[in-house]
Amino acid sequence: MTALFCAIWGRNWMNRELTVEIVTQSGVQYRGTVDGLVVPGTLGYLGIRPGHAPLVTGLTIGVITLRQPTHDLHAAITGGVMEVLDNHVTILADTAEMAEDIDIKRARSAMQRAQDRLIANSKRTSATYIDVDRARAALLRAVNRLQVVQKADLSS
Repeated sequence: MTALFCAIWGRNWMNRELTVEIVTQSGVQYRGTVDGLVVPGTLGYLGIRPGHAPLVTGLTIGVITLRQPTHDLHAAITGGVMEVLDNHVTILADTAEMAEDIDIKRARSAMQRAQDRLIANSKRTSATYIDVDRARAALLRAVNRLQVVQKADLSS
């Protein structure tokens, strides 16, 4: 039976850990082993555990949770793609920030600016053109970053 599993799933089918890399244009944001992870797929959140079937999927704005034996790590991403193959997960993200790298004041300020732009646009008090889609995207990114900080319990 073991030979059959190895033939289908590869040699690492019994490995109890996943090797994860989160990569952006600016470099590797995370590299390590985890017991599992949860990622924001385009159709909802996905859980990945050791032995997962090969997969390539799109990712959207959301929180990546990296499950480790004693604690969880969290990262904010703004989209990208993920490949799962032979207990190795590669995430190519548009942007990614680990919770401890997020500047809370900057995220709060970005959220406030986006909210102000959207409010001004809804009241039509602004004489200048506001790109509503861009303001909404900025708001989503800022809220996501603050959620990551909250999940990691780093907020002050």
